[in-house]
Amino acid sequence: MQLTYRAVRYEVNPTDVKATASYSTGIYRGVKINIPTPVAKPQTYSPRQLKYRGVIYTI
Repeated sequence: MQLTYRAVRYEVNPTDVKATASYSTGIYRGVKINIPTPVAKPQTYSPRQLKYRGVIYTI
């Protein structure tokens, strides 16, 4: 996807967020219920090389 911000164009590749389903149990008005609660898996990020005012650094 190509985006533009302040006349600067750049490419973005969105990543999918993987989630697993888990259930929390609770009681509502005396009845036990299962409440689905999604749990997101942590994503790993690769180091990026950035440039700010001519200085290149890596995060």
